[in-house]
Amino acid sequence: MILATITHLADTIDVNPQAPPGSNKFLMLLSWVGWLAMVAAVAALVIVGAQFGFEKRQGTADSESASRAGKALIGCVVIAIAGGLVGALVG
Repeated sequence: MILATITHLADTIDVNPQAPPGSNKFLMLLSWVGWLAMVAAVAALVIVGAQFGFEKRQGTADSESASRAGKALIGCVVIAIAGGLVGALVG
């Protein structure tokens, strides 16, 4: 009896998620922040790559330079897939 009631109540719940009023401006701001983050990450990758190349040419390159380049590249990848990842988790 209780299980039938719980099952019946669960069947009647209908959830339709909607964005709250005024969320368009927030979403636009969020897209700008994402765009700026991608530009900053690509700029960092270019700068770190140039530093690594200069150090390599001078003969002073070490594993820390390569590590910074790898971290900048990972940052670019994380920023690029962030939207799709959140969409997959939510939807």
